[in-house]
Amino acid sequence: MIRALVLCGGESRRMGKDKGLLAIGKNNWALNAAHKLEQLNLPLSISINPMQQQTYGDFFPAEQLIIDTTSAKGPLQGLLSAYLKYPDDDFLVLACDMTEMNTDTLKFLLDIACTFPDHDYYVYTREDIMEPLSALYRSSALKDLYQQLENGSLNDFSLGKLIKKGNYKSLPISNIQTFNNHNTLTNKFLI
Repeated sequence: MIRALVLCGGESRRMGKDKGLLAIGKNNWALNAAHKLEQLNLPLSISINPMQQQTYGDFFPAEQLIIDTTSAKGPLQGLLSAYLKYPDDDFLVLACDMTEMNTDTLKFLLDIACTFPDHDYYVYTREDIMEPLSALYRSSALKDLYQQLENGSLNDFSLGKLIKKGNYKSLPISNIQTFNNHNTLTNKFLI
């Protein structure tokens, strides 16, 4: 089964505040990402760090929240924590700060993964630059990464570098604006 996963558990050091809770229209960034993924009719989970549990409980049912539990760093921590909770599921991920992502781009990613099922990762790329925060990760690949983490052989937590070492399917980016990643308070979305 493929499960949708919104990544919200980062430390937001560059932003200075929890990105997932920033307002966009009548919602916040986390709800905005969740609504886009819900349109794909996949089960939905929200990846958070332990300090976010109470706040995110105001916006999402407790059963949708996955709290970081691994020693990995960055987005990989959220992915591997999700893998531990749902070890048989593949994950279509979307970072909450990719506020301009659209459902058509996510659906295309999902369709490619279903059409070409023999890859570990499905990732949009542009000029050899990967977009790993809107990608699909197979459970078998996450199992391997978790085993490497547990036995101490996983030293680099960069999703892009990990994907490049695996069997991945590259998808072309047709609209680069959908991949804008908002990490600072200099964004047009902030009041």
